[in-house]
Amino acid sequence: MKDITFVDLEVTLNTCRVVDIGAVRSDRTPFHENSFDNLLLFLHQVPYIGGHNILKHDLSYLKPQFEKAGCRQPKIIDTLYLSSLLFPEKLHHQLSKDDKLQADKPNNPVNDSLKSLLLFEEEQNAFERLDSMLKMIYYGLLHDTDEFGGFFDYIDYAPDILDDLSGSILECFSKDICISSPLAELITSYPVELAYGLSLINCWNSSSGIPLWVLHNYPKVGWVMERLRDTPCENNECAYCRGAFNGKEGLKYFFKYDSFRTYEGEDLQQKAVEAAIEGESLLAVFPTGGGKSITFQLPALMSGKRIKGLTVVISPLQSLMKDQVDNLWKNEIMDVVTINGMLDPVERAHAIQRVEEGSVSILYISPESLRSKTIERLLVGRKVVRFVIDEAHCFSAWGQDFRVDYLYIGDFIRLLQEQKGGKQAIPVSCFTATAKQNVIQDIKDYFFEKLNIRFKTFCSGSTRKNLKYKVFKVENEDEKYGLLRSIIEDHDCPAIVYVSRTRTAAKVATRLQQDGFSAGTFHGKMETRMKTSSQNDFIDNKIRIMVATSAFGMGVDKKNVGLVVHYEISDSLENYVQEAGRAGRDESIEADCYVLFNEEDLDKHFYLLNQTKLRIKEIQQVWKAIKELTSSRISLSALELARKAGWNENILDVETRVTTAIAALEEAGYIRRGQNNPCVFADSILAKTAQEAIDRITVSPRFDDTQKEEAIRIIKKLISTRSRKHVNGEIPESRIDYISDHLGISRQEVMLVIRLLREENILADACELTAYIKKGENSNRSLETVLLYNRLDEYLLSVFTAKEQSFNLKELRKEAEIETGKSISPDKLNRLLNFWSEKNWIKRIYLDKAHNYVTIARTGSVLDLEELTEGRHLLSDFIIRYLFEKIGQSSELEQSGNILVEFSMLELKEAYEKDVRKQLFGHTIRMEDIEDTLLYLSRIEALQIEGGFLVLYNRLQIDRLVLNNKMQYKQDDYHKLELFYANKIQQINIVGEYVGKMLSGNSDALEFVDDYFQLNYSSFLQKYFPGKRRDEINRKMTNTKLQRLLGELSETQLEIVKDDRPGSIVVMAGPGSGKTRVLVHKLAYLLLEEDVKHEQLLMLTFSRAAASEFRRRLWDLIGTAAGYVEIKTFHSYCFDLLGLQGSLEKSSSVIIDAVGKIGNGEVEINRITKTVLVIDEAQDMTEDEFALVEALIRKNENLKVVAVGDDDQNIYSFRRSNSRYMRKLVDEYGARTHDLLVNFRSKKCLVEFANRFWETIPERMKQSRIISHDQDEGEIRIVQYQSPNMVIPLVQDICATPLIGTTCVLTQTNWEAIQVACLLKDKRMPVRLIQSNEGFRLCDMDEMRFFNRILGSQAEVHLIDEVCWAEAKQAIKNEYCEAASWEICRGIIQNFEQLYPCKYRSDWETYLFESKLEDFYAVGTLADELTDGFHMEARGYLDREEVNARLIAFARKLEQVLDKWETHAALLA
Repeated sequence: MKDITFVDLEVTLNTCRVVDIGAVRSDRTPFHENSFDNLLLFLHQVPYIGGHNILKHDLSYLKPQFEKAGCRQPKIIDTLYLSSLLFPEKLHHQLSKDDKLQADKPNNPVNDSLKSLLLFEEEQNAFERLDSMLKMIYYGLLHDTDEFGGFFDYIDYAPDILDDLSGSILECFSKDICISSPLAELITSYPVELAYGLSLINCWNSSSGIPLWVLHNYPKVGWVMERLRDTPCENNECAYCRGAFNGKEGLKYFFKYDSFRTYEGEDLQQKAVEAAIEGESLLAVFPTGGGKSITFQLPALMSGKRIKGLTVVISPLQSLMKDQVDNLWKNEIMDVVTINGMLDPVERAHAIQRVEEGSVSILYISPESLRSKTIERLLVGRKVVRFVIDEAHCFSAWGQDFRVDYLYIGDFIRLLQEQKGGKQAIPVSCFTATAKQNVIQDIKDYFFEKLNIRFKTFCSGSTRKNLKYKVFKVENEDEKYGLLRSIIEDHDCPAIVYVSRTRTAAKVATRLQQDGFSAGTFHGKMETRMKTSSQNDFIDNKIRIMVATSAFGMGVDKKNVGLVVHYEISDSLENYVQEAGRAGRDESIEADCYVLFNEEDLDKHFYLLNQTKLRIKEIQQVWKAIKELTSSRISLSALELARKAGWNENILDVETRVTTAIAALEEAGYIRRGQNNPCVFADSILAKTAQEAIDRITVSPRFDDTQKEEAIRIIKKLISTRSRKHVNGEIPESRIDYISDHLGISRQEVMLVIRLLREENILADACELTAYIKKGENSNRSLETVLLYNRLDEYLLSVFTAKEQSFNLKELRKEAEIETGKSISPDKLNRLLNFWSEKNWIKRIYLDKAHNYVTIARTGSVLDLEELTEGRHLLSDFIIRYLFEKIGQSSELEQSGNILVEFSMLELKEAYEKDVRKQLFGHTIRMEDIEDTLLYLSRIEALQIEGGFLVLYNRLQIDRLVLNNKMQYKQDDYHKLELFYANKIQQINIVGEYVGKMLSGNSDALEFVDDYFQLNYSSFLQKYFPGKRRDEINRKMTNTKLQRLLGELSETQLEIVKDDRPGSIVVMAGPGSGKTRVLVHKLAYLLLEEDVKHEQLLMLTFSRAAASEFRRRLWDLIGTAAGYVEIKTFHSYCFDLLGLQGSLEKSSSVIIDAVGKIGNGEVEINRITKTVLVIDEAQDMTEDEFALVEALIRKNENLKVVAVGDDDQNIYSFRRSNSRYMRKLVDEYGARTHDLLVNFRSKKCLVEFANRFWETIPERMKQSRIISHDQDEGEIRIVQYQSPNMVIPLVQDICATPLIGTTCVLTQTNWEAIQVACLLKDKRMPVRLIQSNEGFRLCDMDEMRFFNRILGSQAEVHLIDEVCWAEAKQAIKNEYCEAASWEICRGIIQNFEQLYPCKYRSDWETYLFESKLEDFYAVGTLADELTDGFHMEARGYLDREEVNARLIAFARKLEQVLDKWETHAALLA
């Protein structure tokens, strides 16, 4: 061996200062000294020096030293460049392999020099083994380059230069490259790139792709490979191109098919494949079962075979990705993977490794994955040849499944192209099974605008010839199921039954099973394992019938399905055609597609759309939360942002809704969302050598055996990653998710081990956390918060047990206040419960929609939890005090408010261990304890942690672009989503139109479908919905429901109900004008037409009876949806806000107390986040009640208030009610006014008589008189008496006058009413006494006390058992059915049953507390006995016999008085 010395310099990354020098001669003589002078002496007269990446790294430091000393520079040999040429099958070429250190001291430059020498010896042997022709080709290309000239000189390899180098290359690679490749140009301009390309082609059957180092330093290698192997020529003599670009050969090679599928005789599939092979961007619309997948899979696999190209398939459904990968694997096509959330860490790491090393040609990911830094780096490191967008209609607001996250795809592709040099566009293929013309145009416009791409389009027809369609109309559920059963009996084949609800799927499948059919279930809410099992059973013919939602069928390759029944019609023609198309995939069989239609199915779709729609108000709420959180950048999870926005975190798909809102704000330019923001750790390795680190890990008691193994792997990964800095100059990658993804260790475990490495001083610590601490003028407010929550925490620990218990949260909160002696708001209690649940210390299940009832069971042992809790409390107290002291020297200490402080967890641990209080802990604290405590402090908002290493999940990183806090998300910004939802409404109506055509036997139904997909959308509408019919398809409900909602209203009432303009409304309603009807229909209109979500709609009334009546009427109008609307009295709503049970002693102050808590931010924000507030009897508001309204207005931007009242009936001034508060809504809040002036109740003369009084009212809001709808004059008789005692003349007048129907007698006092009732009763007149009962509650009634005693046997259970309820009902009936009070008791119970399908004890108690006895008098029902004695009996003052005796005595005494009065009156006369 010739004399050669290998050199390695250790240089600091930041200052570029040489800190160590090592060298090794070919005879293994070492040099290790940080001295250039001595190094030059060691290198004296050495003809060659070598190193790994010496050309770009070490030589820049050595060359000035040679020049300075006047020495001749030896010839250079770089083993890195040789390694990439001679070992092309390797993906990485640093001096460590597969994370296993090749030496014990990677930081020792002597070690690295020795490894370079050993590698050089291997490289010489590898070159010797090459084919002689290939050697000469390499020499011809590389002999005079800086990178390789020294090597050829060293091995004395200098053959004659080939006369025809191009011809020699073609001869050597005749079957592997195109004969028309521009070899002469490549030899001249890109010799190194060409050599690397030929080297890769020579080992092309290996699993590796183009090495990352080569791509980084010679980006033109990819371009050279394209010229050689990916640019088809038209030369018939080119054997390579004839095979490599032949779609039919590829189809047979990969899928074993002899020919492509045709569509109505047209070779669309083959043409689309050929377009992709030629590198064109394309848009294909192929029907379900039409071979869509193969159309993009085949070009991807062929490209992978040609140039190791990677095709990225973006699909919206994880299950669909898995199905397609599984199907390819079944066909023994293994170079395809998916990376998605269904994979465990090991599977994910394996998939990432396969993509990295180049053994994968197709990668399936979701749109959201493009936000991952890992995915970004993965794609940067591969030759991405094409992006395939499956379900491409998701781009379009006109599509049936518009997804805002799809709109990021174009931006990501552009960014990826820029990172790769930006000179070559990446082709895109878009696929969808169904798309109408304006959807196609939207997709084209999007990609032209984002990427300047013009698509080649391939569209098949929307119908299949082997499918027969039929629609049956059914009237009810039983008829529908009976017909389904008959259809299935008539078809002996696999069948799919589609439903629109998960509940229906389970119900229908169960009934079919009970009737002896082999049926299974599939829907989106099933566990993944159950879905997979059910799907496989259907594919393997273990079950014949699959009852499923639309989630089933995508990617399921079952060709013999002969029947598809839509038990409920789809919500669009696109989905219907796609779902029906899952029948008859084998074109040789005829299949039936049936629809069992009931008009209510369409209303179900309208309702579901209404509930899943992301409204502009919700996006505004998210934007408001972002503005309140920061002026520039925030980093927090979707769930945290939902809470900040005031959303109920338990609503369906809340995190998806948040990310959609974020995407909408990003699309409108308000924010920019960055990559998902996982935590980053410092990678400063403090151990001097890797072996030192490993030894310290091995003997450390901090690590258990598993953690030791993981720690060693992580250290090796960090070292191997850092060593690449010499290779490509990049910052070493040390993100948690990077380490987790590549090693297959969960992120939590990686973070734990990193902290242990820091504690062991193997990794450096850093001030990794920043947080805001709360300070008052003279207090540590964060500490006050901690002390309060710690006390509450201790109480909850004493309450929860391992046994599942049910709790009324109001009662739990009250008991907590008693135990802690502190004011505990519902918000505080829920924060702590959320923390316990997040830490998995309790299992929590809410039992009701209002979340007042919950079952809780502790998951750990009480001793463990007590120890954890005690330690957390001590630590939380210490941390807050420590941080407060830390900012003590800062000038910020003088400020009040939130003060920023920086710290690290290791700093906190060390400070705590030095503190004398550490003895109280009883054992050494761990980093997990500090993490738990910081998470606890964050959740109780004692600290506001801004960023750092603590968070265990990916956060959304959001940069504000619009910094003006006054700027609001506007209607124009919402246009695209608004268009999508408007189109969804049209789609439901259009599918209803299709069904109508099928039912009427209209022969143009199929033409209707074809036109829907083939015509321009405006042309389609013009053809089928001309003129006034255009309005029909924009309706948000069926015509039947529309008639119920609007058909019975007067013109004025209709105007009020349909007033959907922004801003508040005050309706001034005269008596008998249909105020209640208007409000009920307005509530329904808000939900069904104005898209107000039920959880963001609040109605406040002044009595339980009114609230019950509104709920009952709303239920009759819109069905079960009414049960989700919050309709409460002012008092009941405030009791809920404060977490209190209703009580008389607190009712006087509860409203103003709630107003104060709202102002101080002490109520749960989701309870007061509303978009619409409806107020009944608004003229009766007091100052306190209006203060509540104003508090809600302040907390909700653009809150719409709908207030209905009659200022003429301002009759409760004794309770401080005043109509001026209704006027304030107009004068101060700009509410629009409507008048309801037509009286539908009274005769004309009575209305005119009343008008005379109303006209005298000062400052009357109504400007006009009340109008009688009934033009019958009627009769008014006014009798003026001389004596103030009018009882007897009144009774005589009533008895003497032939009255028809019900007669009402109004008196000023209860006593007068009792006198009149007794006298009329004495005259044998049927009478019912209705009087006010101030201070008297239903629960005071003897009958209700009896009923409650029966229920009381289950007092500890919050949900009243139906059996117990039925027993109590029977018992009260047996006891009181003969009593005059029975009808009232029955009414009380029945009304509760109507309002509350689930009977919670607290609801029953609140109902009795808020309801009034007079609410349950059945007007017009005869009663034998009803007097004040009844109430005295109810209160328990008198027994029944005494009451009856008193009544008889009273009547006799009254008669005597009246007789005397009559005598006296006669004498006077």
